[in-house]
Amino acid sequence: GLGIVAPSIRDYGTAEQQERFLVPTLRAEIAWCIGMSEPGAGSDLASLSTRAVLDGDHFVVHGQKVWTSGAHHADWCVCFVRTDPDAPKHKGISALILDMTTPGVECRPFPELSEPDYFDFNEVFFTDVSVPSDNLLGALHQGWPITQGSLAHERAMLWIDYAYLAQRAVNAMIALGDRPGPDGRPLRESERFRDSVASFFMDAQALFLMGYRGFSKFMRGKSSPEHSLLKLYGSETLQRILDAGADALGPEGLDTSRMGPVMWRDGAWVVQWMRSFSGTIPGGTSEIQRNIIAERVLGLPRA
Repeated sequence: GLGIVAPSIRDYGTAEQQERFLVPTLRAEIAWCIGMSEPGAGSDLASLSTRAVLDGDHFVVHGQKVWTSGAHHADWCVCFVRTDPDAPKHKGISALILDMTTPGVECRPFPELSEPDYFDFNEVFFTDVSVPSDNLLGALHQGWPITQGSLAHERAMLWIDYAYLAQRAVNAMIALGDRPGPDGRPLRESERFRDSVASFFMDAQALFLMGYRGFSKFMRGKSSPEHSLLKLYGSETLQRILDAGADALGPEGLDTSRMGPVMWRDGAWVVQWMRSFSGTIPGGTSEIQRNIIAERVLGLPRA
């Protein structure tokens, strides 16, 4: 809520919405989720089909979202819906602030493959859910710019997360130096291990510095192409570090009882590496990020 929803309400919300939601969100008095992805609309978010029909002073919402983080704990949802089915797919979208306790909202949490007892993602079903028209965020049918703003805020939040996680993973790799490698010698005596640690240390520092430079430009009102790179570079850098840490331990790296660096939760190096794949998805997949960089930063033509 604080990293994505609050900035969106600040940017697009009415004065009444800002007064009602921003301070309680800042105080952690209310929790949020974001209704974007659907079974038929993931990377191609503009294909979303959850409908909202204006009926007097309220909208009636019907449809389904998926991969909705924390929905089963959320008080409110910024839900992206199709309000004009006849418009081009990027045009007929609106954003609604939806009370998750409204009749007709059903959350079905499902576990992660890496931890069957851990539930964060949800399927969320909306069956004739009534939303007051005052809860429209931004202008009617003009929700697409809000989706892009929300994703931009998410990528900024993810950059900070990935930067610190990458630094933590590098420090954990340095700490592995005293442990014996597959050949019995301390890992620090391996040129390959030292080279990988040095390379990842530079990657982690570059991630911080590029982010600081990008946000400095942004604060001065300048274009910041760095923002398009940070999410891709951060998520894939972290994945490579965790892969290298698990690989450095050899067969011992497959022992899930031996803890690796604390990332999102406790876990062995190989478990953290498996979890890291999810980091290349939120805020736009790595493939989508490469398309954005190619078209908007490098100016390459669309394929």
